[in-house]
Amino acid sequence: MMKTPRLFSAILGLLSLAITLSSNECYLLPEHNSDLLHTLKQKIERATAITVITGELAAPSIARSIEKSLQRGATLHLITADFKSAAFFSKYRNTLVNVPKDEGLKERFGLNILIIDSSDVCFSSIAFSELLLKRNIGEVVCTTDQEAVLFGKRTEKSFSERFEAYNR
Repeated sequence: MMKTPRLFSAILGLLSLAITLSSNECYLLPEHNSDLLHTLKQKIERATAITVITGELAAPSIARSIEKSLQRGATLHLITADFKSAAFFSKYRNTLVNVPKDEGLKERFGLNILIIDSSDVCFSSIAFSELLLKRNIGEVVCTTDQEAVLFGKRTEKSFSERFEAYNR
């Protein structure tokens, strides 16, 4: 009879440990735009591997953080439908840029994911464009949940196979 409360306590303890091991951050845009950009800058600046899947990467504060990480030796994999973003980031060493074979995809591309070091992933309903993040209503959810990170990595692999390397 005494084993049931102990077992229940042990399960509850393990469950609370699992919950604390994966953190979730939610940002409602445009209200939390500055908090989001601050958090993303911190995550990117400490990163050794950055993957960005987005319709457009046009946020100067994020770009500066990526540049700092690249100067420290980090790697960047950018998958984008925006050829201006592709051209800007393709000039850096340790950078792989993939673009769609069909240039008309930009308007239809609605996937926005940021993966940091296989430990963090952020899913955004808005492209990583400073103008859009400030103006549009949307949500960004960042998590350390490994299932979500693995989903992001599988998505990266899938789009890497469907898109081609940017060579311009």
